[in-house]
Amino acid sequence: MKLENGNFWTKTISGKTISVFLVSNLILLSGFSGIFSQENKSGKVLKLTTEETVKRALDSNFKLQNLRYELAKTDSSYLKAESQYSWRLVADGSFRQTVLPLNQNNVFTGTKTSDDTIKGGIEKTIRTTGTYFKLEAGNRRFDSNAFEDKSNPLTASFAGLALPPLYTGFITATVSQDLLKNSFGYKGRNQEKILDNQKEMAKSQVSLQISEAIVGSLVDFWDYSVKLQSLKTFRRLKENVSNIRNLTVRKQGLGLSEGFEVNQWNALLAQADSQLETAVVQKDEAKRKLARTLKLENDSDLSEETDLMEEIPEKPDYTKDLDIAYKKRADYLNAVREKEIAELMLKNAKSDQLPSLTLSGSASSQAQTITSPDKNYTDATDGVQSARYKDFNGKVSFSYPLFDKGVAAGRRDSEIGVRQATLKENEVKNEVRDDLRGRIDSLEASYKIYKNSIVTEKETQNYYNGVVRSFQQGRADAVAVKNALDTLVRDQLSLTQAKVNFNIDLMRYYIAKNMLLERFDLDAEKLIPHLE
Repeated sequence: MKLENGNFWTKTISGKTISVFLVSNLILLSGFSGIFSQENKSGKVLKLTTEETVKRALDSNFKLQNLRYELAKTDSSYLKAESQYSWRLVADGSFRQTVLPLNQNNVFTGTKTSDDTIKGGIEKTIRTTGTYFKLEAGNRRFDSNAFEDKSNPLTASFAGLALPPLYTGFITATVSQDLLKNSFGYKGRNQEKILDNQKEMAKSQVSLQISEAIVGSLVDFWDYSVKLQSLKTFRRLKENVSNIRNLTVRKQGLGLSEGFEVNQWNALLAQADSQLETAVVQKDEAKRKLARTLKLENDSDLSEETDLMEEIPEKPDYTKDLDIAYKKRADYLNAVREKEIAELMLKNAKSDQLPSLTLSGSASSQAQTITSPDKNYTDATDGVQSARYKDFNGKVSFSYPLFDKGVAAGRRDSEIGVRQATLKENEVKNEVRDDLRGRIDSLEASYKIYKNSIVTEKETQNYYNGVVRSFQQGRADAVAVKNALDTLVRDQLSLTQAKVNFNIDLMRYYIAKNMLLERFDLDAEKLIPHLE
């Protein structure tokens, strides 16, 4: 029997036409027909590309959504610290009333006095110099019953000196400046740089976590593809084992095979059935995980087609990629920023050992009337705006820590922190170098493995087809067909896994350079969710 252009013809061996082989081969081929095709019975098929998977993950995946919100909070500490440089509206009021017995001490001041002050204004600490500034306006009401008691012989003769409530209005400007420890905002500027570095560190770290989560979502997507391909492969395996078993049973009836051969194929069929059940469970589990990750509808059937990369878009260049990694890698940049922070903290620790010399002063323009409080501000001649009546106040304060072990320990710890940060920077730099080298090696190796798997699968397919033809012609037994089929199944699974592994290594290569977001045309700033 030969196979030519898909047509069968028979020949006679030892005077007998081997029609049984023709019948058996037709049965076997009916099982092999469509061996590597699958009919999609669902009418609702969702085709996911890599970009679509990433988009759905960013919009639906809990971890990614949570990281995007974390990204929005990375500048919180910086902004909270910036509040110390904001303009502030301030106001306060004080009310005091005193009642004393009549004696020689308070004959002229009165036994009952009221002293009330209400004021309000604005204040600000200037970022560049650390100067404190405040401008406020207010009114003071003073009232005393001095000389108002006409029944008192001691004060009755001075009744003309009695006054109604006295109103004093004022506008005061206050300035305060540290000249040594926080000389013109030196420590404040350093602290601002520290917070800015911490903000960038948090942003870089969250961006890296987003990249890793994106890869995780893609891996879930590709894992489902692998499990689906495995299910299809094991289903074909079971069908073919069943067909070969049935053919062996028929051959036994014709006296062309032994009973123990049927026993062997029954065992292999049970084994294939177990593998198929395991594949079904794994596929369903992978689908549920993917549906949960991307928030897909439960009844959605996913397309079996994927846009997995088959070639490396750009050949890796270790020297060029290492330079990119040092400029973009979150771990290395954060190590550099940690060193900068440690150096700034050391500068502030040195400043803490200096004396504190603060110069402050205030200047007021004021007015006084017994008419009404608003008179002090409306009278252009004698009111506050005329600046005829002034009040100046100046103050110098000095403080210097003597034998302060706490300050000395702060400087020592800061110096140690600089050395530790330097060691960490060098260590992370070496880690980045080795990690990138490893990622490039893994990418190139997985690419070669993938290409070799293509050749292996193709050659195994050709070998399997040859064994089937030999089996049809009676030159090969069923065991040879089974072994060839097992090899083909294994190589097809290996090819699918090798393709996925190559794509995973490609994504990890992008992460090693921190270029994954650019790969999908994403920007960290654009990932920040819109908050109402």
